[in-house]
Amino acid sequence: MAEGRNAAADRPSKAGTMSSEWAAVDVLIRDLGATVAAAGDVRGELARAMADQAIHKASVAVSQTISDPGNGQLLAAAREAIETAHHVIAALDEQVARAHALSVSSVGLRGRALELVEHARKARTDRQ
Repeated sequence: MAEGRNAAADRPSKAGTMSSEWAAVDVLIRDLGATVAAAGDVRGELARAMADQAIHKASVAVSQTISDPGNGQLLAAAREAIETAHHVIAALDEQVARAHALSVSSVGLRGRALELVEHARKARTDRQ
């Protein structure tokens, strides 16, 4: 054996196979992490509970892939659960944005209503 070489480097490694099996699980774990991060902005008790439930389902599905990283059905189920969680969080975010826009709009409408009431009072006072 040449000096400075490792005997293990001369043997075929199973690491290539293992790493490709685990690559899909690694992607799922990263995607799950991104989903959890996105859910951090969800506000409101009900919305938070819905996001947490979707994340929990995705977490369980990803955990199952760890016991059998080569199982295509488990990988597909985990991918679907993560996508569902993404959709739930996106829908919640959209609803929160809509609610905020409605709240801002209502402030303007209340201000306009107050102006109209004041105008009507003044008109009635002027007629008397």
